[in-house]
Amino acid sequence: MITEGTELLKKNYEGIGIMAIDGVKIIDSDTACDIYNYVTESYKDGLSADKIIEKILADEKDYCIDDFYSEIYWTTLAYSLWKIGHLPEDIKEKANEFIKKGANELWIEIDEKALKQRQKNLDKLAIQLETENPKPIKVSKAKNARKPYFKTGDVLVIKFDDEYGVGFVSSVDEGPRRLEYNLACTRLLQKEKPSIDDFLSSKIACGKQDTSYCLKTDCWFNHKDLGQLIDRFEKIGRVELEDYVLGTLSPASTLDDIYNQITLNKKTWNLKFKDTRELIKAFETDERTVVNDK
Repeated sequence: MITEGTELLKKNYEGIGIMAIDGVKIIDSDTACDIYNYVTESYKDGLSADKIIEKILADEKDYCIDDFYSEIYWTTLAYSLWKIGHLPEDIKEKANEFIKKGANELWIEIDEKALKQRQKNLDKLAIQLETENPKPIKVSKAKNARKPYFKTGDVLVIKFDDEYGVGFVSSVDEGPRRLEYNLACTRLLQKEKPSIDDFLSSKIACGKQDTSYCLKTDCWFNHKDLGQLIDRFEKIGRVELEDYVLGTLSPASTLDDIYNQITLNKKTWNLKFKDTRELIKAFETDERTVVNDK
């Protein structure tokens, strides 16, 4: 077991937030696991290899902070794409550059034998990459098509036991193996059922990320758990939103999870609030469609 060296690497890099190294195999670190899981799971969910590669390459600078992590990045990416049967020649060549250069000398910091062990794994990978994967990972087939309960932008009233909340669907993520929803809750709680005007007049935990709004409230439901609560929701309209990103992901499965998001302590969680209306380009109800002039 490599433990002492792992701790040394953690200490060497903890100042810049780098993930843990657990061993010398190709998929033996948090960074490698992140890349491998993204590639293989996204592919199983039906995302094309081209889109997967585009996304991973866009994050290259975040992963490749030095030669050590560049070695991990390129060898992991090549191996992961080999596993799904879609390894482009240029990525294979990039991985081979690091393999031919030899395992980075920092591996010796893990254990006196780690450098040689890592090189053996790199040499094995080089041979592997020159062959076609005889059993590539396959795209999963959808078992049963499920119709989403809501669409992105739907404005929902939430009925608690003795009061109401209101929010909107910030994301619906559909794939062959999943159907998930993100709900952004405003801070509004009241005894009477909210109207679309109440929604527009509410506050929401939100900041800015570059030119986009950054939502700081989230309830992340899977299809099954949301279905258990479906009678507690009522759609009262739909909004078209300004550019935004999800600034937090909070798994949820109960009404209490939603209530807790609505009532998060501003000081404890360092939250900033904006007028919900500020995020809205336009909204519609059964009776009207309005462009928001703010």
